[in-house]
Amino acid sequence: MADYLKLPLRFERFFEKQKLPVCTLNDSISRNVHLLITTATEENKLDERYGSQFWDNDYDIHLSNDGRRELVMESLQQQITLYEKRLVNVVVKVTVKQTTMNDKLRSQLRRRIEIIVSGNIARSNEPYEFQTGFFIGPMAFD
Repeated sequence: MADYLKLPLRFERFFEKQKLPVCTLNDSISRNVHLLITTATEENKLDERYGSQFWDNDYDIHLSNDGRRELVMESLQQQITLYEKRLVNVVVKVTVKQTTMNDKLRSQLRRRIEIIVSGNIARSNEPYEFQTGFFIGPMAFD
């Protein structure tokens, strides 16, 4: 089985002629999917199409939770198909919910996006799943 370089690359080891840290295929795919999700389009100067278009609407207060969910699903489905060829039969599930976020002074309602990417690894047809979640944009009352 091939080894994949673990990111971020630490070039000191390379220049000292030491072996660079490696990761599994599953970890490499997960790293790329995470990067696709957290990168806005036009942020990567080598390929301005790389990333997720939904960040353009992060603070759009007129976009409903259902509209935001559809936007995230469509954007990620398109980007994963384009930039992660090691996955096939990709299904993206997105949940947008309001969550109370507490800090020391107060609590406030925030939007939380939860994303599940599932599919199969093309080489082995082995099942693959990646889950992540994060808060976005301003408070909302849908």
